[in-house]
Amino acid sequence: MTFVGSGPSDLALLTLSGSRALKFADLIIVDPTTDVEHVRALVPAHAQIRVSKREDDANQILRAVAQGLKVVRLHGWDYFTDADADSVLADVLAQAGHHSNVVPGVNRWSAALSYGAVTASAAFAALDATAGIPELEDWPTAQTLIIRVMGDKSRAVAIKAAERFGADATVLSLERMGTTGQVSDLTTWGEVTDIDPEERFFIIGPGIDESHRNRFAWFEGKPLFDWRVILPRTKDDVTALVDELDHYGASSEVVATMSIEPPRTEQAMEKAVRGLVDGRYLWLVFTSPHAVSAIAERLTEFGLDSRALSGISLAAVGRGTVEALARLGLVADLTPVVENTTGALANEFPAYDDLIDPLNRVLVPSADVAVEPLLVGLSRLGWDVEEVTAYRTVRAAPPPADVRDDIKTGMFDAVVFTSATAVRNMIGIAGKPHAATVVAAIGPATAAACEMHGLRVDVIADTPTFESVADGLARFADRRRSDQAAAGLPLTKPSQRKRRKRRKAVEPAG
Repeated sequence: MTFVGSGPSDLALLTLSGSRALKFADLIIVDPTTDVEHVRALVPAHAQIRVSKREDDANQILRAVAQGLKVVRLHGWDYFTDADADSVLADVLAQAGHHSNVVPGVNRWSAALSYGAVTASAAFAALDATAGIPELEDWPTAQTLIIRVMGDKSRAVAIKAAERFGADATVLSLERMGTTGQVSDLTTWGEVTDIDPEERFFIIGPGIDESHRNRFAWFEGKPLFDWRVILPRTKDDVTALVDELDHYGASSEVVATMSIEPPRTEQAMEKAVRGLVDGRYLWLVFTSPHAVSAIAERLTEFGLDSRALSGISLAAVGRGTVEALARLGLVADLTPVVENTTGALANEFPAYDDLIDPLNRVLVPSADVAVEPLLVGLSRLGWDVEEVTAYRTVRAAPPPADVRDDIKTGMFDAVVFTSATAVRNMIGIAGKPHAATVVAAIGPATAAACEMHGLRVDVIADTPTFESVADGLARFADRRRSDQAAAGLPLTKPSQRKRRKRRKAVEPAG
């Protein structure tokens, strides 16, 4: 049994020990506020994820341990330094014969200093006023003081603090800590009002001044901090792009513009899988993660698993495809080195040699859209290529009305297009982005598609990768902010602009 702490609003703050514990867990119990989908990406496929019900956690954990399961209780902070951590740890430890391990997390007090860009003095103290505000004589006396409040207690805390430190004493107010919506303000105790946030921190001490925060405000100083970015997704996974943009402070929203459906008939796929099992093919070429999933699903239907592909050489195009194979315990024998495209794979594929190769057949499970450059290239190399429709790609349903409205009215700060198909499909299901929205394209072909549809392209990636397009957007945001500062303008996001008031229709007289 392992108790794992994490950090404020971000599972990426897990330690290596915490990640390792999740990787081998059979059952993970999480806080009610935890994003289960984020946890799912960190745990094995067979693992169960359950939301904590504090009164039953201990019994649930002990039952699972008795069954021989590896259990992780994932907590949002740190078990021993956060006052509202549940008592399950003590309950489990009290049971004789059970060994428990604890992986420390980032506690909220040191996190408040870090996210607030405050250098603490030699000693700092914490005061948790969420349950009640103690009398002044019971307040800590350290030079740097961190006070946590919830709900409508902000003003009441400020009144007491003003008695001790003075109404004009400078204090840092920190809300929504660790999220892309974080807000930190230097104010005074006399100016504090109740704003009813879910959680709020006040920090007072010698490390709080404007010049220091301007130099060390690393979190809110990220290039894309609090930018709302929309990512139109086709058939390829964009999780890695979300992570890249998150690194620069953006909040990304993925809109599916294409959906994956089974082929219209199953006979061809069933015949292909039987051919794989019977040794009909020497090579199996995967062009997408969906092709990997389609073959794996058919093998499962026959009561087989990835071991049925033993003896068949595997080729894969794209990082996502390689990762999908890895999840099945498979390693591709050939991936393109120069460029991750089907055409590049054909250029690097070995020619058929009738003296060495026992077979000349290659199976290519793909979408209902032909991968012509690959098929032609392999045929020229002497291979007998058989293509089978493993899945169909169809245009997705339009996103919710509020998302479509936000796209058209410029409530998104940027849109990142990763293919020409994404451009066409998004405009088809949701309309054109507002002129104020920054448009980023992953390459020249994607940029050309944007311009063809009347969009101004602000960023073109130096290389066609997620890392490059995210970096290009971040550099654009930095230049934009520098230009605003040089012109003496307020630093605003693209979505923060003056909106024209609609004219009221003039009613005819009489």
